[in-house]
Amino acid sequence: MNKSFAILGIMLMVVAMTGCTSPPGTQTNSSTNPSGINWETDFNAAFEKAQASNKMVFADFYADWCHYCKMMDGETYTDTNVQQKMAQSYVAVKIDTDKNPDLSTQYNIYGLPTIIIFNANGQEIKRIEGYQSADQLLSQL
Repeated sequence: MNKSFAILGIMLMVVAMTGCTSPPGTQTNSSTNPSGINWETDFNAAFEKAQASNKMVFADFYADWCHYCKMMDGETYTDTNVQQKMAQSYVAVKIDTDKNPDLSTQYNIYGLPTIIIFNANGQEIKRIEGYQSADQLLSQL
């Protein structure tokens, strides 16, 4: 019986470890998640792209543990109208507040999710706090 638990424990550790690593060279500054939005993960790169493409920056401040952030990923950002508006007018960047505490402090992020829309020069244009349905978000973009 104890031998079975030991083998099961080792198998679970192997699965967990292989699921948490990625092959070398696979990380990039942007990613497409199931929402269909091409999210930058580098704040400065987002502004460079925005200046080059004459777009605004849509900064989504989130945390992995945030329930409403996950709801926006699964519901709001999967809406085709939201995706079209984002592609047309914005360079989208996701900022994990746990991994970027300095940016969170700099932009006074006190609740999640928080969206800040910047012009390409870094001036804050609009702040949207809390969960937004697709229709709510579209009405503010």
